Amino acid sequence: MSDFHRITAAVRSFGDLFGDVTDLFGKELRLAQSELKHGLANLTQAAVLFAVTGVIALFAVFLLLVGIVHLIASFGLALHWSYMLVAVALLVIAGIVFYAARAKASADNLIPRRTLVQLGETARTLKEQIR
Repeated sequence: MSDFHRITAAVRSFGDLFGDVTDLFGKELRLAQSELKHGLANLTQAAVLFAVTGVIALFAVFLLLVGIVHLIASFGLALHWSYMLVAVALLVIAGIVFYAARAKASADNLIPRRTLVQLGETARTLKEQIR
């Protein structure tokens, strides 16, 4: 076989290989797209189920609080005072949670201190390597 035929065969093989790689890459992209759509559908369903669970839990907590009110009233305290007592207890709990959340929500918590230190160390190392 002459050099011309070998080169032609090599170019043809390279072209076939390039076409096969392109086809494979396209199929991989379609597979990834399909998997992503399936994953997003599952994530959407999970979010809806979490929301439904939250609503059901909210109603359960409300009924539990009403039950606590009636339990307190069964010990002889008037029903309206039982409601007030439970409401005050809930307000105290809400206040404690609010102040804990407010302490965590400061702007200082948004600064990535460890990352900044690490970036400084990396910059110093790069400067030393360049010298």
